[in-house]
Amino acid sequence: MLGMYLKMGLMQMSGVRMYWETDTRYTPVSDVMSRNRFQSLLTSLHFINNLTVSEMEMKDKLWKLRPWLNSFRERCLQVVPEEHNSVDEMMIPFKGRFSNIKQYMRGKPHPWGFKLWVRTGISGMLCDFDVYQGTVDGIRQAKSELGLSGDVVMKLASTLPDGQNYKIYADNYFTCVPLIVKLLEHGIHYVGTASLPNCNLKDEKSLKKKGRGSFDVQVEGNHNICAVKWYDNRAITLVSSFAGPEPVQKIQRWDKATKTIIDVERPYIVGTYNKHMGGVDLLDSFAAKYKFPMKSHRWYIYIFWHTIILAVINGWLLYKRDCKALKMTKKEILNRRQFQAQLASSLILVNTHNTSPKRGQPSSGNTVTSGSPLDPQKRPSSSDVSPPAKRSSDHPPLDVRKDMIAHFPVKTKRGRCRHCNNGYTNTLCSKRNVRLCFSDEKNCLRDYHC
Repeated sequence: MLGMYLKMGLMQMSGVRMYWETDTRYTPVSDVMSRNRFQSLLTSLHFINNLTVSEMEMKDKLWKLRPWLNSFRERCLQVVPEEHNSVDEMMIPFKGRFSNIKQYMRGKPHPWGFKLWVRTGISGMLCDFDVYQGTVDGIRQAKSELGLSGDVVMKLASTLPDGQNYKIYADNYFTCVPLIVKLLEHGIHYVGTASLPNCNLKDEKSLKKKGRGSFDVQVEGNHNICAVKWYDNRAITLVSSFAGPEPVQKIQRWDKATKTIIDVERPYIVGTYNKHMGGVDLLDSFAAKYKFPMKSHRWYIYIFWHTIILAVINGWLLYKRDCKALKMTKKEILNRRQFQAQLASSLILVNTHNTSPKRGQPSSGNTVTSGSPLDPQKRPSSSDVSPPAKRSSDHPPLDVRKDMIAHFPVKTKRGRCRHCNNGYTNTLCSKRNVRLCFSDEKNCLRDYHC
């Protein structure tokens, strides 16, 4: 079922039923199982036994989804984190009425939905997360001296190893000086925009008179926390426990008065913040692509499908990390669409047998639907008027090739071997529909699947 959902994300339609309807039928989905079977599995999807849940567990507003969330979070924490991490909030779109943790965030692309506190790497890799539940029994959770936002950063940073020079970036909603001091005790550095009313930095008017690129610096003596106020189009204040104004960088800006490009000085702290802060936004942009908006009457299912997409993104980013370590070229590395397509095919085909042809007369004439993912032998006969579709040159996913199930040899027309590429054979793998040498001299059928 997960493979079908990923296929739906690659070829999105306005409703689930359209994948099975005659005029809009999409065979990579519809040939896997019937529509009624798919919808029956959706309604039967549960993550915990409701009859064995205690009253203490029910105080958790996400108790129906908690086993899955804990399992997914454990997998995320197993990933080796990057040096630079960003903390921000993420919204899962939801406009239903029957949820007590739905939030509204003004200015977001999807203002209504479920709020997640997220820590990601610079690549967009999801490292840790927490679903915001708001009040419990009408009472907000007790806050520490850091406040709600500071507690969120400390919780997400607690899963980072201490004293290994990790760095966290966040905006002014999370930033406060006590939080920076608390992180320093664990050997974790911090950079973030901030509002510091008690800091003796020059005001915006004074910096504006000096022109674009002017800045002012103040350093706190006990912990060497540096605050920099920089003026570009407007003033912005940043605070850090490891970065300062030096070295000052030169950047180019468009000047409306002279209508030319001019050089503007930019402190180092601004450059490193701009470079490493966008991990959560990057993850948001990845999640918006190839995600099918599956509808449900159960509000927590929306969180489940969103975490499935986040898991796919993490898998793709880990795959890219390994490809770069192996020094593979860009042409050899799968993009997000290709990776999700192969993952979906593997989930559908791995450990499966060929299905027998459906009984009954075909719906229109004597034509046979081609391209069934579970029955690759469904091919137009030589007597059909329309020519057969061109076979893809890509190899099937390794999970499917090496599952050692139902790869039976059958005889077919002579063609080039998929494995050695320099021999011709009339032996075909019945599961993947690829020609493979099977003779006294060569056994590509065995080598291809082992």
